[in-house]
Amino acid sequence: MENRKVAVSWSGGKDCCLALDLLIKNKYEVACLISMVSKKDERNHAHGTPLNFLQMQADALGIPLIMIDSAGKYEESMVDGLKAIKEQYDLSSIAFGTLYVEEDRQWNELVAVQAGLKPIFPVWINKNETINLLDQWIATGYNAIICRARENIFEPTIVGKSLNKEIKELFQSKEICVMGEGGEYHTFVIDGPLFKERLNIEDADTILNSGLWSLNIKELQTTIK
Repeated sequence: MENRKVAVSWSGGKDCCLALDLLIKNKYEVACLISMVSKKDERNHAHGTPLNFLQMQADALGIPLIMIDSAGKYEESMVDGLKAIKEQYDLSSIAFGTLYVEEDRQWNELVAVQAGLKPIFPVWINKNETINLLDQWIATGYNAIICRARENIFEPTIVGKSLNKEIKELFQSKEICVMGEGGEYHTFVIDGPLFKERLNIEDADTILNSGLWSLNIKELQTTIK
């Protein structure tokens, strides 16, 4: 019988969440989420999300989260971590939320193969299909808030807003990648069909960090749905 146990490379944002959703709909067994982190800085690398909030998100989904500490050696640490997780969970594959950047896909494939895993790309698209994918995301019923946005593109008020049709129109007016694949913005998913609990941001402010307007979450609570 085919082994359909898969891990999902996890940033906490919309792309990996959509990949997770599609995998489950296609009858994959998602064994765990995997996030590359800096335990020294207590944040994940992808979006700089504090690790305690990333853990709360995984708990709300009810899926184990494995944090791999890069310890200054990102690729080596990821491959070693994936090898251990492959054995622990009897994995066959790892899924990535990569959209259309070929260099990113090649690197994902490299680390997966080195760890003895099959790479899967559930949301891989052509560059001209980003609007369709954003529409697909909005239709899923998940709620992703903008947690980071480039200072040279957006006003600080964009931070904390939900990714919806109004925001899509704003993105189109600025002629950027509406999915933010160029780093124009990042998201943090707080609710949706797979969530057993809703994440509620009780206290936060906006700070400017390395050219990014960033949502500085101070308190996060959960509500059972």
